[in-house]
Amino acid sequence: MSTDDRPAATIATPTPPAAPPRRGPQPVPDGVPYHRVLAGEKRRIVRGIVAIVLLVGGLFAFSIGFSFLGALIDTMLGRSNPVLGGTVYTPVTHASTLFAIALLIPWSMVLQRWLYGVRGASLHSVRSLFRMDVFGRSLLIILPIWTIYLTYLSVLQPVAEVLWLVPDLFAMFAVTVLLTPLQSAGEEYGLRGLTFRIAASWSRGPRTALVIGVLVSSLVFMVIHVAADPWLNLYYFTFGVTLALITWRTGGLELGVVIHAVNNTLAFLLLIVVRGDVLAGFDRSAGVGSAIMLVPCALLIAVTVVVWLRTRRTGPALTPASTQPAALQGSAP
Repeated sequence: MSTDDRPAATIATPTPPAAPPRRGPQPVPDGVPYHRVLAGEKRRIVRGIVAIVLLVGGLFAFSIGFSFLGALIDTMLGRSNPVLGGTVYTPVTHASTLFAIALLIPWSMVLQRWLYGVRGASLHSVRSLFRMDVFGRSLLIILPIWTIYLTYLSVLQPVAEVLWLVPDLFAMFAVTVLLTPLQSAGEEYGLRGLTFRIAASWSRGPRTALVIGVLVSSLVFMVIHVAADPWLNLYYFTFGVTLALITWRTGGLELGVVIHAVNNTLAFLLLIVVRGDVLAGFDRSAGVGSAIMLVPCALLIAVTVVVWLRTRRTGPALTPASTQPAALQGSAP
């Protein structure tokens, strides 16, 4: 009997070639909320602490470096810079301060890709992109609400006027509008993005992970503002908790970026309009704050409740199913 006449059961089935090892970033796991993207079989707590230290260290390194660069530019322009003992908050000082914090956006993405192997773009949202539709709708709602709130707050807390040069007023306005949204986004990507995800990966239970992620990211956010006043610390902590919960429910940083950017941009613009002392606004020593800080805390909690109620039927947004072949998906980091 020829080999072609052998029974089918005796003919060896060729073994398919093994899938090549995956190169490049790990895929985002399917069907998980925003803060669980970095969760895996191992908690990797030490790695997470290192990542947070590098994040905060980068923030202060950028701030110090650009502060001295701004001081050098002001000196060349014949201006007195606060870094060198001056008492005038110049447009160059403003730009260097904001730009340094904005660098947390790429720095957070680099750290996530380097230490966790996950694409930095996944920090935007569960869809790994910045959802302009969510951003636009959020801006239309948040902008008028925060305009009323900050105007009311400025009436309750009048600021001392200082002498402003007209060119400085225009320059401060331009720098504020252009860079403050980026500065606010930098803090969101660093704290509600990377830090939130890192801390949430330290627990296997989803509820415990959420609590750890919210608390750790909010505490880090509070600490980096270096405030000695308890009212200010309460505000910063509430700010961190509410925006972390909003990020979890909406599945991305867009709404948090809008709230943070609108808040900071309008606050600076109001100071410019009334020719207030910006340096005094950075004073976070004990006794500066008061019970008036309960007003923004209440507003942030109210927004969080609204977001929670609007998503109570759907739950938090989840990452979409992967479109890659199963052999190439690999395991979550």
